[in-house]
Amino acid sequence: MSRNLEELHPYVKYLAEKFIEECKKQGIYVLIYSTFRSKEEQDKLYSQVRTTSGKKVINAKGGYSYHNYGLAFDCVPIINNKAQWNRIDLYNTMGKIGKNLGLEWGGDFKNIKERPHFQWTGGLSIKDLLQGKRPVSQVNLEFENSINKLFQENIINSPYYWINNKEYKTEYVKKLIYKFSQYLGINKLENEFTNILNKLRDKKIIDSPDYWIDNKEYKTEYVIELIIKFAKYIEENNIDSEFISAINKLVNRNIINSPDYWINNKEYKNEYVKEFIKKIADKLG
Repeated sequence: MSRNLEELHPYVKYLAEKFIEECKKQGIYVLIYSTFRSKEEQDKLYSQVRTTSGKKVINAKGGYSYHNYGLAFDCVPIINNKAQWNRIDLYNTMGKIGKNLGLEWGGDFKNIKERPHFQWTGGLSIKDLLQGKRPVSQVNLEFENSINKLFQENIINSPYYWINNKEYKTEYVKKLIYKFSQYLGINKLENEFTNILNKLRDKKIIDSPDYWIDNKEYKTEYVIELIIKFAKYIEENNIDSEFISAINKLVNRNIINSPDYWINNKEYKNEYVKEFIKKIADKLG
């Protein structure tokens, strides 16, 4: 029985890593003890109790489990180096975390509750999988869509570079972060990289500014996740790029001082609007 995350479907591996990370934030340390299982191994486990002596551990024959396709993993919470199999409260929290990430949780199964079990089907049934169908990588799809979104907003110039490379130059990633911050109206110079990252953290786009500051090389998966977050932020906040461009022009002409205020507020104080109008009038003579 494998516990190697590398044997999972790429997107499930990504979700498993995020799951561990999110559980840790809730103070729950998780051990993933089962990932991919061959059909032969599945049949052997299935035979326990039914045809051989032993404890009943699974409910599906070989080929009828999402484990057999690298689309599922089993896990247990750990406290003081001991597995907490009976801590239903912890499993319930883990179940919520998994479902928030887009995983299906075995604790919701109708027939038999399988609280350690999490799976991602990609919209495919076991019948589909038996017929040879396989889910595409959602990470790849979401990443490419995010790249195209940033290209449309003139935040990146070459989608090909980001889509077709497995490693990214640090200098290019930093320029991307800087251009995105400009897009949001964070009017900082490139040499104020730390301040830019802190602003992005305040907006909950970046979790750890220190990672981007202190590392000379960035992990590819972290860059991909960052790009996806950039695109999601634009979509979720209905950002008007023409409005931001206009604000930045006014900053360059010293008509306004704080682009972040005008871009990120839905209501403006009367005194600031009056001051703004007066400055425009002064510029117009």
